[in-house]
Amino acid sequence: SADLKLLEEATISVCKSLVEKNPRTGNLGSLIKVFLSRTKELKISAECQNHLFIWQAHNALFIICCLLKVFISRMSEEELQLHFTYEDKA
Repeated sequence: SADLKLLEEATISVCKSLVEKNPRTGNLGSLIKVFLSRTKELKISAECQNHLFIWQAHNALFIICCLLKVFISRMSEEELQLHFTYEDKA
């Protein structure tokens, strides 16, 4: 619990910055896509005793959880929808 509090305090400025920029950048969606791509490889990775994909999936999920906590605590439902409906305007 104390470690989690220290982590939150140390990363709050980065999280706030991501919250502000995400509607333009779509970084949260990109992170979720990375996590989903890694989860597809977890079974094979475990069978081969290759822990790289497991480690990457774990870290991505941890970051997503931290970010979502900040998003949910600081935004209305309408604002949250903007972050999850990002479309690339390339």
